[in-house]
Amino acid sequence: MKKGLAITLIIVVVGASLLFGFVWGNDFQFTNNPKPITPIVDGIIEKNEWKRAAYYNIPFYLDVDNTIDPFEGKQNVDGWNYLSVGEDEENYYIALDLCSDRTNNKSEEWISFFLANRMPEIMGSRLAFQALVDYGFEYLYYDINQSTTFDYSLGTGIIPMTYNYIPIVPEYDSIEIINGNTSSNYLDFWNSYDGKSFTIESFNTDPAGTWEPGDYIDIRFGVNITEKFPEQNITTFLTDLLDLKLNYVMSANLTALNSDHLTYAERFACGVVEHDGMPGNFTDEATFTSDMNNINLSNDTITSGNVDLDHSGVNASNGMFYFTIHCWNEVNATYPTAYELNIDYLALRMRTTPLITLIENTISQGNYDLAWSYGSSVKCIEDHRMFEFKIAKSEFPDLNDDMLYLFVAGYGTMSFIGTNFWAYPGDSNDNPFNGFVDEYSNFLAFDMSIT
Repeated sequence: MKKGLAITLIIVVVGASLLFGFVWGNDFQFTNNPKPITPIVDGIIEKNEWKRAAYYNIPFYLDVDNTIDPFEGKQNVDGWNYLSVGEDEENYYIALDLCSDRTNNKSEEWISFFLANRMPEIMGSRLAFQALVDYGFEYLYYDINQSTTFDYSLGTGIIPMTYNYIPIVPEYDSIEIINGNTSSNYLDFWNSYDGKSFTIESFNTDPAGTWEPGDYIDIRFGVNITEKFPEQNITTFLTDLLDLKLNYVMSANLTALNSDHLTYAERFACGVVEHDGMPGNFTDEATFTSDMNNINLSNDTITSGNVDLDHSGVNASNGMFYFTIHCWNEVNATYPTAYELNIDYLALRMRTTPLITLIENTISQGNYDLAWSYGSSVKCIEDHRMFEFKIAKSEFPDLNDDMLYLFVAGYGTMSFIGTNFWAYPGDSNDNPFNGFVDEYSNFLAFDMSIT
């Protein structure tokens, strides 16, 4: 009896061990959300180190140049490659299993990472991304052959270029509500037509001084223009600044028409008041409204447009420019005069020196680690290039919206046909050495709140 029980226990233990080993080795998971990971960044992609805990393991297909490398006697192959993304409390981790990259020729090999933890709507605007450097957007160009980052290099053009989508960034730009009630924040006007807007209700008041009693909305902005430019070349871009505009998409529940708002209670006055290099003085109505740019809105109708700001008014000592969105509706004894303003989108537009390329490392020393290897992995038994990368979360602002945006590109000697690079996501037009990133659609978006 005891002997039979012992044999049964041995069978159970051995069976359980085999089952556990099979489950572990094949990465089966029984919970909805995986645990955070802390992989060893050594360039060798171990099966369980990444796959078991990382939520995002993404295959992507690359059609590459299959020419034989004369130094290696090998050719890169079309096929599936793999990107893994994970995190722990301190860092984000990225692994690239480049199964298509079959050569180990490090001559002229490079890799680049572009990362953000918030991403406004940016289309065709390289300068807009520069406005976010150190405030939610970081990047690195790394020379694999020399085992170091590339030296700083700025490439500019001759004919001035207009850049849209330059965001208002709360870490160095100010937003102050003088009059009005709102629970919105800057993220509500970073993207247009996304179902969110910066909504503010008018405030009924009798301001001191010469102001008339009525319903007011006053949102004062202090924009640091110099922070929108590459840090090492601020003077170049500021000196060549030829135009400054405020792009907007707005709506209101009443009509905004400055020409006859005094005649109708259901119409109010609205506009952008410029204060140049100093904050506006709201206690003096004449001074405060001396440079008013009218905005006309039809009730409950989304309206887009722009306001031409005087770029010569940028404060030369600190780069600041101040303006206020100012709306008011005078008191009416018969009809209500309250209203609501919805700012769906707000961003700057500048015309200045054309930014073509900008090669540098914006990540602080000690806040990243990069390693690579050449060998086999569980995804590919043939020798190929692998990368592992980590970046400290302290490089990014602490946000409630736990997102990570990523674009990667490199060369070594794998490349798209007819080019000298590969990219993901992207195509043969997305070489960051030829032109800095300029599209938010170039980035993968990862919801890291589920890891």
